Amino acid sequence: MTEWITSGTWHLDDTAQGRLRSAMELMLGDKVLDIGCRDGTFVLTAARDNPNKQFIGTDIDNANIDMANAKAEELGIKNATFFYDDITDSKLPMKGEFDTVYCMETMEHLLPDTLERAHNNSTAFCKKGGRFVISVPASTHISDPDHKSVFYREIMMRDNPDLKWSDTCPHLWLMFYLDV
Repeated sequence: MTEWITSGTWHLDDTAQGRLRSAMELMLGDKVLDIGCRDGTFVLTAARDNPNKQFIGTDIDNANIDMANAKAEELGIKNATFFYDDITDSKLPMKGEFDTVYCMETMEHLLPDTLERAHNNSTAFCKKGGRFVISVPASTHISDPDHKSVFYREIMMRDNPDLKWSDTCPHLWLMFYLDV
């Protein structure tokens, strides 16, 4: 059983842990980016458990970034770094550098007219042969008033035939991946 490193600022119940484990199973390579990393729970835990890999997390909330960097320093996790970045207007210069790029529980917070730009910016971080992993709440699990976009598995699969479905992710979320 994985012991997740978290700030305790969000509810990390059994199903949320299952989602993170499913995401962990999809990781490729040695250089990983998590877009919308919140408090760094996924990155910090993955970095601790994979000390030979490099992890970067980004978020639009500076308090989350500061908290994650402080936690990495406190725990002596040297292979995880966190930066402020907005995926709809990314300024990070690391395009094409990552083996795996995650964007979990982020896209639903974006307005529909920014989704394509955010998707293109996200996948641009993947190196050739890399993997882009996305998870969003299932259409039956829209519980946050800040959610601005809704996703349906059938439509995503129909409109993106190269997407692969993660069948280990708990039913409250949709998790897909695209090998680039």
